[in-house]
Amino acid sequence: MRVQDGSSARRVAIGFAAALAVAAVLAGWGALGALQQEGEAQSEAEETYSAFNGKQTYKTFCVNCHGAAAKGDGYLVDSLKVKPTDLTALAKANGGAYPAEKVRESIDGTKPVKGHGLQEMPVWGDVFLWPEGDSPERREHAKRKIGELVEYLRSIQEPAPAG
Repeated sequence: MRVQDGSSARRVAIGFAAALAVAAVLAGWGALGALQQEGEAQSEAEETYSAFNGKQTYKTFCVNCHGAAAKGDGYLVDSLKVKPTDLTALAKANGGAYPAEKVRESIDGTKPVKGHGLQEMPVWGDVFLWPEGDSPERREHAKRKIGELVEYLRSIQEPAPAG
């Protein structure tokens, strides 16, 4: 029988702890999936989206071009041909009403965005499907991600100036 030195025992313990952490995450995803399926029973008219989750999506997919404050001043702005839109002024530019459907169509690619040229802004509807590919479940996932992003952008609209 071989006795392990302290370094080997530590590696085994770390590996065991990592395996437990992965198992816990997978168990959480399973529970989340069950809750998500339960939530999918709602009709589309009753469906609500989380601005909090949308903010996380924004940080992942939008911040580099549109900026942390969504003013169109992201890190990549100098390398773009067209300055990104100030996403906090969408309602102001639409007479005070937030154009949720236009925003959704701009994100999922069903409506071309003037000034973006030949897909300067990625069409995120398809990106949210990758790498698993197309399926009804993935389409629902993409719809939810976009809905949450639309709701987050609604939540950061600046009020029109008084007067």
